[in-house]
Amino acid sequence: MTREHVFAHWLVRQVHGGRLVPSASTRGEVNVAPLRIARVVTSVCADCNAGWMSSLEVAFRRVLFARERSGPIPAADRVILARWFTKTAVLLTDAQGASLEIDRARLVAGMPDGVEVLLARRRRPPQRLDFALDAGRSGTRSVAILVDDLVAHVASPSVLGSRYGTRFFPLRTHALRWETLPVIATAALRTD
Repeated sequence: MTREHVFAHWLVRQVHGGRLVPSASTRGEVNVAPLRIARVVTSVCADCNAGWMSSLEVAFRRVLFARERSGPIPAADRVILARWFTKTAVLLTDAQGASLEIDRARLVAGMPDGVEVLLARRRRPPQRLDFALDAGRSGTRSVAILVDDLVAHVASPSVLGSRYGTRFFPLRTHALRWETLPVIATAALRTD
């Protein structure tokens, strides 16, 4: 097992997130210093960390930051984004001592069944890297992740419904365009 930063160093540098803390933690206890997003770590197996997770990080970086986000989002890019957001949601819940009901073995090679990823754009986010966990009585219900101006919500379809954005995964048959993603302007990441 190795310690893995949930948000890779390249991403933290890309969005200038070295000193950021989760916005949800700023509403919590006053006397407790929140953990910086760049320092959120969890344990993963060394083979996964150096193998499929590393490859997924490279692909995610290419899709999100190597070119302009306009026009249709190809199906292959949608799978990369959905897998990255799902992997990150799993790692975030692990780092918080919780769990998200996802078939992790299927995530190694593709997207597991029973997971829905909704995507939206965030108008003028107060910070470009953020996350929030929606914890219920039986565990974590959903995870919201903000990267740059994209907000993804990851959970089972019964939890999310359609209130957080466009269903990004499972893939639909019609083309989805960057420009047609819904824009949200809420004050914080919503997980309720």
